[in-house]
Order: sequence, then C-alpha cells, then structure tokens
Amino acid sequence: MDTIIAAVDGSVPSRAAVRWAAGEAVSWGAQLVLVHVVDDEWGTISDRMVSEVSTSAERLLETDLAYALSLEEDLAVSALLLEGSPMWELSRLSTADTLIAVGTHKSGFHYGRAFGSRSLQLANLASGSIAIIPESAVRFRRGVVAGVDETPAGIAAIDCAAEEAVRRGAELTLVRASTQLPWSSTDSEERHDWQEWTDDAARKTLATAVERVRERCPKTIIRSRVVRRPAGAALNELARTAELLIIGDSRRPGAQPGTLGSVAYDVLLNLTSPAIVVHAPEPARTGRAAESDDIQKEGTHHAIR
Repeated sequence: MDTIIAAVDGSVPSRAAVRWAAGEAVSWGAQLVLVHVVDDEWGTISDRMVSEVSTSAERLLETDLAYALSLEEDLAVSALLLEGSPMWELSRLSTADTLIAVGTHKSGFHYGRAFGSRSLQLANLASGSIAIIPESAVRFRRGVVAGVDETPAGIAAIDCAAEEAVRRGAELTLVRASTQLPWSSTDSEERHDWQEWTDDAARKTLATAVERVRERCPKTIIRSRVVRRPAGAALNELARTAELLIIGDSRRPGAQPGTLGSVAYDVLLNLTSPAIVVHAPEPARTGRAAESDDIQKEGTHHAIR
C-alpha cells in the first residue's frame, strides 16, 4: 500500500476516518493524504461566497493536518483540496495501490438504517479498495473477518484479509453462507436434500479459501464458518468485535462498475465494524486517478490546490 487517503469534511465521522487512516499509514509505511472536496454546488453562488468557502476549506484541512500529526509521531501526511462532486472526485483518486478511508455515523444497532448514500456511492464508483470506518472505538477490537466467494473480487478480498491478519498478528475468520432453498416447499425431504447439497458446496468453497490462505500465511490462525443465514447479516454479526471486516464487492459476473452486489450492500447498510470493500483487479487507470501516484511522500502543513 503506497498511499492512504482520508476524506475529511470537519465532521465527527471524518475524524474517525483520520484516526484509523493515520494508524494504518504508519503501520504500512505509507503516505497519508487528507482530501477535502468543495462541492461544486457552490458554483451557483457569488464569487465572494465561493472565496469564503475556499478559505474555510483550507482552514479545515490545516486543522485536520494538525490533528493527524498529533496522533502519530512518524506520520508522513499531506493535504489535497479539490472542487467538484465529492464522491466522484474521490473515486478518481482510487487506484490499486491506494486505500481511501471515509467515516460513517452508522453503528449497526438499527438494522436497515442507511448510513449515507455518499459512502455507498464511493464504494460503487471506486476501482480500488475503500475503507468505511464507524465512529465507535476500534482500540479493543480483535481479529479479521472476511466473506468468502469465488468471484475475482472475492478472491482478492481473501488475499487482502490474509495479509491484514499477518500484519496485525490477528486471527482470521473466513465465512461462507450456505444458500437457502430458493423456492417454497412443504416437502421436508426436498428441503433437507437441498440444504445438505448447499452446505456441502459451501464447505468445499470454504476449504479452498482456507487452503489458499494457509499456502500464503502458514503461521496465521484460521477459523472457518458456514452459516445458514443471509451473508450480509452473518458477516456483520461475526464482525461486531473484530478490528476489520473485509469483503469483495459481490458483483455478479459481467456486472458493470458502479454497482455493488447485494451482500456488500447489506453489509455496508448495517455496518458493525471497520470494513474494507475490495474490487476485482483492473488495468491501470489514467487521467485524474494517476494524480494520487504523484502525491509527494513528504509531509506538509498546508493545503495543496
């Protein structure tokens, strides 16, 4: 990981993202970049007010830079001020070597309560990994949890989870949901046979994932679970005390970028822990996305425009 970007807007959730991202940047030896996007809706107001908004944004970045530096002594941190649609501009900075962290007020205690469409939009649009950080403290959390599926993004998520477990010296829990009967049936034998078949398929998929991790990380403690309930709900429940939950984007094969699969969507709507959404590897991007590779490694104390 070369660069970690924390989206900042002066809110309490964004401070949570900065705290998490600062710790991760030091652990990775990566550059932390604080990014604030001035929403281009302000373009409809007077030039004087636009100037005031820009000045306020620069002060916000300066304040958050000072806050980030107070958290980690060895932190390399800089700042970037952009203008446009916030989630779109952030997504354009997303690359395979960049992790973007955003905060959320969602705590997972009220099922179905959306934490904010903008974070979902970013997870949809980005090509690289996105970390979504709840306000709740992460200090006393332990372990890494990952959902298992056979899509390219799912495999990338397993590899990411294995790496994170090693880096954190944590146990890794791999979770696979067993498919429930997709039609109504009063035939108990039919239901039993279907459940046995899907359980067996889930166990085989899970065994393949466990073996993949063991080959790469032989010293990591791995726990595996097949669950007979919706994957999103199961992952959030098992990750309630975890320091990190990692999932693939769960898009169906052939799905276009800009969409999340139902499992990822359900997890993010009811988040209980810090989570990383991993997308399938893509060819190198050009344009604005390449700007994130040019962000200087030296820490600065001012906004870069």
